[in-house]
Amino acid sequence: MKLPEPLFAIINPLVTLLLRSPVHGFWSDSLMLITFTGRNSGRQFTTPVRYIQNGAVIRCFTSASNQWWRNLRGGAAVTLRLRGQDCQFLATAIENDPDEVRKWLHHYLGLFPQDAAYHNIRLNPDKTLLAEDLDAASRTAIVVQAAPQSGR
Repeated sequence: MKLPEPLFAIINPLVTLLLRSPVHGFWSDSLMLITFTGRNSGRQFTTPVRYIQNGAVIRCFTSASNQWWRNLRGGAAVTLRLRGQDCQFLATAIENDPDEVRKWLHHYLGLFPQDAAYHNIRLNPDKTLLAEDLDAASRTAIVVQAAPQSGR
């Protein structure tokens, strides 16, 4: 089920508060906060996102129609609040690489199939992803990939 977009104006601040609270453990195994600096404004922004981890690399996903990920083009220092801890990472946005996006989107949605609707991907009766929808989403989804900053 896909929540209506206007609800996120209420949900995101609540999730941010919860992930910064002592009870973050109920949510922080799959949700994190990403804090980044706006390229034009110089202001700090924080947004909650669902994530997956592969070794030291953290990945999250968004739609190309969202704006926030554009601040990460070419790489940017970010703070990730993971499992109650703030950690420094270097994040990049993977765009215009449908094969790479498809690989990670498929992996992510295997873990969180309930998020398929946010990428306009339907599920087959056996709950697998509809291949043509996954292919289409791979051209419009953005993978934000973050690796720990060296020497920190």
